[in-house]
Amino acid sequence: MSRKKIYNKHIEKGRFYIHSDGHGGHPALVYKKKDNKNMYFIIVFTSSPGPKRKKLKHSIEPIKIKVSFVHNSPRVSTRRELGKKTMKGLKINKEDKALIEVIKRKK
Repeated sequence: MSRKKIYNKHIEKGRFYIHSDGHGGHPALVYKKKDNKNMYFIIVFTSSPGPKRKKLKHSIEPIKIKVSFVHNSPRVSTRRELGKKTMKGLKINKEDKALIEVIKRKK
C-alpha cells in the first residue's frame, strides 16, 4: 500500500511567505489551504503598480516607507511555489483589512 503525501509540514494559515513565480518573489499571505490536494490560497503583495492591482493605504513593511500594492484576485499556489520560512515583521494595517477581506471572497 502506498502512503499519502503530506505537504503541509511548515505552511500555516495567516502567515506571510515568499511566492516565487517567473518574475521573482513577492510576499504572499496564506489564508486557506487544502492539504490533501497541495493547494494553498494566497493573496500576493508587491511594491510596483500595474494592471489588476490596488494600492494599499499603508505599507505592509513597517520599516520601509514604500507603498504596497495588492493583486485584485487571490491565487492558488502549490507548496513548491512558496518559501520555506515565514516572513517576519509584515502586517496588514486596520484600514486595509476590509480590502483584503473583499479579495478573499472572490474565490
